[in-house]
Amino acid sequence: MRIAAAVLAGAVLAMLTSFGVVRVVTTSEKDPVAKPLYNYGTR
Repeated sequence: MRIAAAVLAGAVLAMLTSFGVVRVVTTSEKDPVAKPLYNYGTR
């Protein structure tokens, strides 16, 4: 019984953590840079 409760608690924590990470990543995304990247300095 303890093992089943631990597995269930672990699954819930994993789902909440992944949801939180995805939420933070999607809210922190900015507009993609549309400038060309070939003009970045001398070689």
